[in-house]
Amino acid sequence: MGRDIHKKPFDEGTKAKLAIFKDYLVEWLPVFLAKKEIYYPTINIYDFFSGPGSDGYDSLGTPLIILKELEEYISNITTKKLQVNLYFNEFDKSKYEILKNTIKDSKYQNLPICIEVDSLDFKVAFDKKYPEMGKKGNANLLFLDQNGIKHITEEVFSKIVNLKQTDFLFFISSSTIKRFTDHPNISQHIKLDEKQVEKTPYHKIHRLVLEYYKSLIPEKKEYYLAQFSLKKNAGLYGLIFGSGHVLGIEKFLISCWNLDKERGEANFDIDEDNIIPGQLDLWSGEVRKPQKVELFETELKKNILNKTLQTDRDLYLFTITNGFRIMQTKQVLRTLIKDNKLEKTNFDLSNKICRKDAIIKQIILK
Repeated sequence: MGRDIHKKPFDEGTKAKLAIFKDYLVEWLPVFLAKKEIYYPTINIYDFFSGPGSDGYDSLGTPLIILKELEEYISNITTKKLQVNLYFNEFDKSKYEILKNTIKDSKYQNLPICIEVDSLDFKVAFDKKYPEMGKKGNANLLFLDQNGIKHITEEVFSKIVNLKQTDFLFFISSSTIKRFTDHPNISQHIKLDEKQVEKTPYHKIHRLVLEYYKSLIPEKKEYYLAQFSLKKNAGLYGLIFGSGHVLGIEKFLISCWNLDKERGEANFDIDEDNIIPGQLDLWSGEVRKPQKVELFETELKKNILNKTLQTDRDLYLFTITNGFRIMQTKQVLRTLIKDNKLEKTNFDLSNKICRKDAIIKQIILK
């Protein structure tokens, strides 16, 4: 049985997780609630492991974060006649009662939205709501804050990935996988190679978990995954984000880099670079870069110069699928132009370059 995080103030790991969720929600909501065009008249947000709504002290949990952020869009929801549905599920009966009463007694009860609160086993709740997720005209955001690893099975993952206009965030105990990968109760839920797990450092195990889920995506299916590693007390956990649209993954990466300005990947020094912000390298006299950034820049330059990457669309996709921001690719391009290896071109490095009608520009080497 895992530690009950709701009996004490949220720790720093939980706060980091909630910060990413809130940051992404702030980016996600206006896409569907603030634009003039209405492509998706129904917006669904599912929180399948809701908790009681807060830590009982000063920090809001995901249900109240969602409700608070929706306040800004009351006018839009009403005037555009949008249908916004919130589904909160909490299996623990006592926490369910607290959450239900909190919502009932709060100002959020009067929002022009539909709120459903359940106390079901995850699989039952997921199967109950899954048919409506796939309805035409629906946009979905799923948050699955499981306590462990058992709920996001290959079957569940496959069902989510095959939904249209659906983004998801799920939480997984990476340290459990590292410690007990050969245990039947673990291997039946997540099928990682034991030798790979053994040789992967404890603090980098979540990268391996991400690659496992990437392997479950059908070949040639356009789908994007990214991860963020979290230290919570002695344990290591991770968020995995998924979206079928490049805009979704781009917005998630912005949230990650807001929290981890060095690598955009963890709330701790995952590569043990021991870099002090602004610290100069003794040999080059330049500001030191994390290993991950240096490796990305080296690989990007190599792939441009050997023509593996040939267009601005290639540049954009290479950047986001490696977990980086476009500003970092632009810096590499400026260096190549300065070194007289690349023609200066006005590339489109926004998510618009992935549209069917986008004008693709070629990379021209000197």
